[in-house]
Amino acid sequence: MALIIINGAGYAYMHFVQKAEIEQLEERQVSLENDYRQDVQTAELVPMLREQYAEATTVIEGFDKTIFSNNNADEIFRFLSLINEGAGVNFNFTFRDSTSSEEYGVINSEINGSGPYRSVVRFINAIEYSEPVQKINGVTLSPSGEEVGYRNVNFTFQLQSHYDRVGVFDNNNQTPDIAFRTNESNHNPFFPLIRNVPPNEDGLPNVDQSRIVGLTGSSVYLMDQNGQMVTLRVNDRVYLGTLQQINMQQGSAIFRLNRGGIIDVVTLEVQR
Repeated sequence: MALIIINGAGYAYMHFVQKAEIEQLEERQVSLENDYRQDVQTAELVPMLREQYAEATTVIEGFDKTIFSNNNADEIFRFLSLINEGAGVNFNFTFRDSTSSEEYGVINSEINGSGPYRSVVRFINAIEYSEPVQKINGVTLSPSGEEVGYRNVNFTFQLQSHYDRVGVFDNNNQTPDIAFRTNESNHNPFFPLIRNVPPNEDGLPNVDQSRIVGLTGSSVYLMDQNGQMVTLRVNDRVYLGTLQQINMQQGSAIFRLNRGGIIDVVTLEVQR
């Protein structure tokens, strides 16, 4: 009887106590094995993460951008004036307002002025590519007329200049660097391809109103629009162009004319 009681108690202990403990241990083992696999995967990523960290640190340390040290709009105007020493435009600076967040702020201003197209492009590119973080919006360009050969344009744009509020950038109030880009477009889209033809103020021979009365291997004898005999050699000027070539075999002369942007080649033959 005692043996039966002992065996029953042992079975009950194993079934109700130890079995539950074994199940808990098995679950704990599975959990630890999962954690171990995750740790192994994380450990395998460590070299790559260290490399990425080193690269990111190098980029940050060598970053060529900064922000203004304070919210003084005069500092922005002074910096734009330094840029303009290499651009050469006439500009006006108008402060609009200033906004701020926890670590930085933004000064909003409007810039307008005039100057040669290439100089204006150089001025705008220098602002964007120089060290301070500044954003240009709403650029408006318009031609200012025929003066100086259509080169000048009027411009207006809005400028957002970022400044430091908590000393994130240690710039020691030094003047930020200026970067002029040399790969900007030099083509002026406002320069007309077809322009007004200038008057013949110098009284040059007008090919359209003249005729050839004789020629040699080096000279052309032209009766011009005024009925006067004119002797021309290759590269001599005529109204709107020059004498380009003499063809003795064909008895002709070739003139190259620029009719307000339209290049025209005119051939005159000897009148027989």
